[in-house]
Amino acid sequence: MKEFVIEAKIENLDTVQDFVAGELATFDCPVKLKTQVAIATEEIFINIARYAYSQNVPEVCSRSERPAPGVGSVAIRITVGDEVIVEFEDSGRPYNPLANEDPDITLGVEEREIGGLGIYMVKKIMDAVRYRYEDNKNILMIKKRVA
Repeated sequence: MKEFVIEAKIENLDTVQDFVAGELATFDCPVKLKTQVAIATEEIFINIARYAYSQNVPEVCSRSERPAPGVGSVAIRITVGDEVIVEFEDSGRPYNPLANEDPDITLGVEEREIGGLGIYMVKKIMDAVRYRYEDNKNILMIKKRVA
């Protein structure tokens, strides 16, 4: 398992993507899998960067704890074998993105509520997505079989 720790800032997305892509390239993963993991990584990292440590919480989020001020870090761990497992760990306010209902994608854009589409997409393209809160940290794990 490789681990990379970086400040949870949007401008660090390229560095995060390079870390994950580098690990997938080392194991010669299929292009489709690389693309799916890149999409999921972007969505999860951007959400952490925007909301975990900030006062900016979208209305659709039901976060009861007071937000941690400023910028914090995110640890990204990746394991590649028969499956790719990527974990994102932050010490921002507790938040389980899997607890929210999936958006109604049958509705038009104007009728649909804001939020939730990104994590919905992650759940659809990954084989497993799990959340746990442990030792005052949010840990979101995504998993994809290497086929």
